[in-house]
Amino acid sequence: MRTGEVKYNVSIVFIIIAILSYALLAMNSYSMLGNIESDGEFREYIEENLQAAGDDLGGITLEEQIEIFSSIITFVIIISIIYALLGIVAAVFLTKKIRVKLTGILLIVLGGLSVLLTLVLGIIGILGSIGYLIAGIVTVVKHRKAGNVIG
Repeated sequence: MRTGEVKYNVSIVFIIIAILSYALLAMNSYSMLGNIESDGEFREYIEENLQAAGDDLGGITLEEQIEIFSSIITFVIIISIIYALLGIVAAVFLTKKIRVKLTGILLIVLGGLSVLLTLVLGIIGILGSIGYLIAGIVTVVKHRKAGNVIG
């Protein structure tokens, strides 16, 4: 490594962890969506749970509740894929040292947004969010310490 050259391996590792967690979240959600549509037992289980909470959802039929649930799962799949793709782009940018400071800032913003959007998704969504936040912070700090003005 030459003097003044900065490696972003730690950031890339955290980005990969986040990418894998969002890919896992997308695959699990897709599997659940498939089960709702095809697996009779799973659908009955969902219907029983929705009927138990049915008093709180006044005026919405069981079929509408299942449709809302399916729409939420589809939203989670789309968001997870977008976050994974943005993580791949960030990893490529860091590997090639393209706009490093901007990439770090975007990772921090992506991590913050994903915390807000995936707060209800449990540990998998939060793990990806934290991965992006840490990667962004490490990238910005390393870039600043290196004293790079251009990049």
